[in-house]
Amino acid sequence: MWYLISTVNRYVSKTFLFWFGLIFLTVALIIGLFEMIDLTKRTMQHDVPFSILFQIAFLKLPKLLDQLLPSITFFAALACFLRLAQSQNFVVMFSFGVSRLQFLSGISLVVVALGVLNIVALDPVRAALFGRMVILEEKIFQKKPYSVSFTDTGLWLRENFSDSQNIIHAKSFNVMQKQFKKLMIFEFSKKGDFIRRVDAEVAELENEQWHMHNVNIVSNHRQENAETHVEPTTITMEQIQQSTAPPKTISFFQTPAFIEMLEEAGLNASSYAMLWHQQISKIGMMIAFIFLAGSFCLVSTRNKSFSMIIGASIIFSFLIHFFGHIVHAYGIAHKIPIIAAAWIPPIVTFVSAYWLTTLLDDR
Repeated sequence: MWYLISTVNRYVSKTFLFWFGLIFLTVALIIGLFEMIDLTKRTMQHDVPFSILFQIAFLKLPKLLDQLLPSITFFAALACFLRLAQSQNFVVMFSFGVSRLQFLSGISLVVVALGVLNIVALDPVRAALFGRMVILEEKIFQKKPYSVSFTDTGLWLRENFSDSQNIIHAKSFNVMQKQFKKLMIFEFSKKGDFIRRVDAEVAELENEQWHMHNVNIVSNHRQENAETHVEPTTITMEQIQQSTAPPKTISFFQTPAFIEMLEEAGLNASSYAMLWHQQISKIGMMIAFIFLAGSFCLVSTRNKSFSMIIGASIIFSFLIHFFGHIVHAYGIAHKIPIIAAAWIPPIVTFVSAYWLTTLLDDR
């Protein structure tokens, strides 16, 4: 415990944060450059201003960096520890009774603080930025005649016709029954002038038609009630199922309620549950990578083979990354429980790194 509040731990933590910030900015610049190149290639057939491409790349960048946060942590720890090893700081610290586990525990607390900050403060901002990016990309590349949005107030649809546009809202719906409750259709002209409103207690979506029951129709000049009413549409149930908001556009604290809403509607929420658990397990993966980097650097302090250790650590990190993708796929396919799929990679990494660290620790 005394080590965690010692001057040595503060010095090591500052050194780690310096390398973390440096590698984070370097990776951000590299990813931003490649994203701009990729967007330029994709928009060669479109007349898109450079400012819009820059905006898309900027909005997408925080989510890409979030995915790479464990790897950035690993290489920052590796650079920090190698720097300490080269300057013989390890030898001095260990000679004063600091064990390797104490040393790595101090860095792990810093990583936990970074992980909590990432979830609490940064994740809502990232989700909002990524959502804006998705909208911009849809306008440029897809240009669909409809849009779908799920919120805490229900389902919202926008449908464009040649001479009008509809805004559709359903308070609740069930995909299996193809049924929508408290359905409202607001019809506007292309100029935005109100034409009519159609309300229904219940509606079914079949064969590109809304089959509505207990209907109230209000226009500028009259009001009409009907037991049944059929409204044409171009939207299908398959389009609604495929148009759920991407998981990355939902913030960590909004995800549980969003998952509950999708499950009540009969939609698959596996990818959302997986991402939610991965946001928490990411902190565990960052800690595991700290111990893994420490293990490699402990070997380097004894054998002085820095280049070999760096190469081995890079290969091992890619293997862990590949292993994580395989487990993720099994979780999404329900071959293994989602919570297990999210936590298996950090647990395996941590156990391996902890065993290696303990094995090399001076007793």
